[in-house]
Amino acid sequence: MLVSYLELRAYDGRTLGLVIQGGSTSARNLVERGAGTLMLVEPDVIAYVMTRLLDGPLPIEGGEPFGLAYFLLEVDEVREDSAADWEAGMRIVAPIRYEPAPTLAEPWARVTMAALASPRARA
Repeated sequence: MLVSYLELRAYDGRTLGLVIQGGSTSARNLVERGAGTLMLVEPDVIAYVMTRLLDGPLPIEGGEPFGLAYFLLEVDEVREDSAADWEAGMRIVAPIRYEPAPTLAEPWARVTMAALASPRARA
């Protein structure tokens, strides 16, 4: 799945909140597999964050018009990949870009930030 930094929040070193469209293929795959991998792509390193689904999809107050759902994830493993010595000088030269950049004033962005304010799960 492709998400922006706005849709993901780390609560501590092992727990993440994620807000995505609840009816999306990404959401269905996360529920069916009970796991997901986030890739952080930077010019000199790629990090793979392997996660396990703790809860979700959970409804989000005010998220109904946008089809948003909240997922609580636990980090199982983090792997880092950087260029080997023989690959010297090889690197990612063009970033993955998410456009247009959302403004925090947009209704869906405000709802997303509110939903990620603190971790939550079913009682």
